Amino acid sequence: MADYRKVIAVCGVWLYEEKEYSFITELNRLCKEKGYVVMAFNFSLDTLDADEDLFRERKLMDLMLHLDCAAVIVMGETIKNEMMLDLIKKTVRQMKAPAFSLECHLDGCINIAMKFGLGFKNMVRHVITHHGCRKVNMMAGVRGDEFSEDRIKAYKEVLEENGIPFEEKRLKYGDFWDIPARAATEEFLSEGELPDAIVCANDAMAIACCKVLREHGYKVPKDVIVTGFDGIASGKVNYPPLSTVEPDNETAVSYVFEILEKIEKGEEVDTASTRFVDYRMRENQSCGCVKNDDKESIEMMEGLAMSLNDRKWHMFAMNKLLLFSNEMKDFCDMNKVLEECLELWSQNLYFVSVYEQFFRGGQNEGYNFDYISDDSCVTMFRHENSADVTQYTPFKEQELMPNIKEIFRTDSGYDMFMIRLLHTQSALYGYLIEGFKNVDERCMRRCEEFGLFLSTTVNAILKNQKLYRLNEKLKRINREMERVSVLDYLTELYNRRGFYDELYKIVHAEDNQGKYLTFFSIDMDGLKIINDTYGHNEGDFALKALAAAIRNFAIRNGICARYGGDEFVCAIVTEQETSFTPDIIRQRFEATFVKNKELQTKPFTISASIGCRCRLIQNMMNLDEMMKQADEDMYKDKLSRRKNRD
Repeated sequence: MADYRKVIAVCGVWLYEEKEYSFITELNRLCKEKGYVVMAFNFSLDTLDADEDLFRERKLMDLMLHLDCAAVIVMGETIKNEMMLDLIKKTVRQMKAPAFSLECHLDGCINIAMKFGLGFKNMVRHVITHHGCRKVNMMAGVRGDEFSEDRIKAYKEVLEENGIPFEEKRLKYGDFWDIPARAATEEFLSEGELPDAIVCANDAMAIACCKVLREHGYKVPKDVIVTGFDGIASGKVNYPPLSTVEPDNETAVSYVFEILEKIEKGEEVDTASTRFVDYRMRENQSCGCVKNDDKESIEMMEGLAMSLNDRKWHMFAMNKLLLFSNEMKDFCDMNKVLEECLELWSQNLYFVSVYEQFFRGGQNEGYNFDYISDDSCVTMFRHENSADVTQYTPFKEQELMPNIKEIFRTDSGYDMFMIRLLHTQSALYGYLIEGFKNVDERCMRRCEEFGLFLSTTVNAILKNQKLYRLNEKLKRINREMERVSVLDYLTELYNRRGFYDELYKIVHAEDNQGKYLTFFSIDMDGLKIINDTYGHNEGDFALKALAAAIRNFAIRNGICARYGGDEFVCAIVTEQETSFTPDIIRQRFEATFVKNKELQTKPFTISASIGCRCRLIQNMMNLDEMMKQADEDMYKDKLSRRKNRD
């Protein structure tokens, strides 16, 4: 019988960032030992400014609800929007599984809080008591920020307990990042007194501080001790490697499993309590506690080099995907490109789902991708066990992924899973699930990058489909406009412009050289009398009846047109010279009139005066002269018939 792992969902923003990744790494390590597997739900935004943003994030929460989770861990500190936090609270209340919130108090969750203040106190104490520093400067974060103020308070308390008065000039704000931190360090140095130590509220500011000190010729820690806080990896490869304080993730994760074991045993758990977890010191060279040992730094540099190389190749692959997306009009076109792009990472599971309304969008001119109309999905791409196994399988969103249980088998080979939405600023298309083998921080970042590029590709395909349909529509409109521009609106014969265009094509066609062209000038008799006696509707009927007769006469090898009013022209091409007379042509017209049952009920008859000329088709033939002669013949025919009637 297959052994399936239980799922622990982790949700938050930027879960691939170092602090969050460190916690997830420790969680993943214990999950392997205890038969669990991590599914990371990575939100797109930490702050939400519009309703549609919240709608997208709600969809990710819906997907988490569909999953049978053993526990949910919320990385609450990463989420800055109150509406989003409220949505998370509502979601976890709907789930049967216990929910934990890390570093952000959420009602309904078992809260785990890090003792930031105590951790920072320990570092300040270390600098003062172990290294004997008395002139201790502090670089805080953002003025008024909760975490920054907590560390300032800790700094002041340690100064006081060691009999060191707080001096305002020794406190600067570096806003938790390097550029303001560089400016703050410059301010410290400009005041003329070199401090014994600078304790920084995070590692990023400490790294910037070390750089500025080096630029001014000072050595760390010989001239100035510098310490950080957070324990990020780049601090380990700083020069010198940072002494810092890092979260005790082992204790935090152990607490999660302690609670889960109690729940499994049926023991009561106080979900309203908060478990506090310490930060732990990590002394290193920047305070002088650790001698120069490059082994860890070299290993870190090797890892960074591999990560940079991976970034290079992944960016190349994703740019290739975008390049080809400009030509794609169908999602099925994407699979081959995806297979090529993801070849270097083919050991991973890739599952791409789009909502069916988008997948079928190319077949439906009226589809709308501004909102999700239902929860029907289609597997757009599925890569598993180093092979493309896509079947474009329709399924319901509630399933999350067809046969999803199989990837949770202990022998599936996947260490961890990550899920993110596919969307642009204006639309949500679907979601991506990636399963990792031997997961590391770069894997999670690469999944996020892939999701961003894939979202852009999906958007490009949908826009291409829409553009293709618009182009086809424009072509139809242009063809219709062109047709209308050369046709007479009443009779649907060519107008003068259309007739001349077609006539010149006939004359200059290579196949018609050496054949004969016969031009007919046709003038309807008595149109004014019909209009005056029976009305213009009857006059229009008469014109259309004559036009039908002319069209029937020229249908096999000619063209015909209404020049305007009661004037018509016709041209036919024959192998031999013709010998048409007006009477012969009128007989042909009459054969058509007889078949017109409506015409037989009219109180008038239709007749026409006709002139024609036949010429050999050749490059230098004078069409205008030929038409003029046919007109003259038509007028002669008209006069002759009048005399006969008189």
